[in-house]
Amino acid sequence: MIHYLRARIDRLRKDDGQTLIEYALLAFLIAIVSILLLAAIGLDLAETFDEVENALGLGNSNTITTPGTDDQVAPTGVVE
Repeated sequence: MIHYLRARIDRLRKDDGQTLIEYALLAFLIAIVSILLLAAIGLDLAETFDEVENALGLGNSNTITTPGTDDQVAPTGVVE
């Protein structure tokens, strides 16, 4: 058992340079593909949620309907 472990450790010492670079490149490529895939799915998922929200009548138009709460629009009504 000890001879097996020593042989295994010696083999790892000899091969670590090239395989380490290969594993690093592989991990980098997997990370890039994952980020791109999740970004694409995230945009589609947001659109799907918006469609479901609008179909249920829960969609918010993000406009202010209460007079006087928006700094850009002067409130309408009679000032006393």
